[in-house]
Amino acid sequence: LTMGDLSKNPHPFGQMPCLADDDDDCVVFESGAILNYLQSKADGKGIHGNKKSAEVASWISWANASLDPICFLETPEGKV
Repeated sequence: LTMGDLSKNPHPFGQMPCLADDDDDCVVFESGAILNYLQSKADGKGIHGNKKSAEVASWISWANASLDPICFLETPEGKV
């Protein structure tokens, strides 16, 4: 792993964290998706061991972190 040029950040929104794996021509963002991808790549048994599933996991992780607070507001009574 090497630190890349941040002006060429491949994250869709130019944010961190973002991992570009040149071996698999794969871009993974969001910390949870990156950790799953690295674990899958390390032991070959994980659920995100290929490019397509890693990219899907990135968008699911992003949606969970970014859209949930907007879509599911808690009422003063604590209900969603």
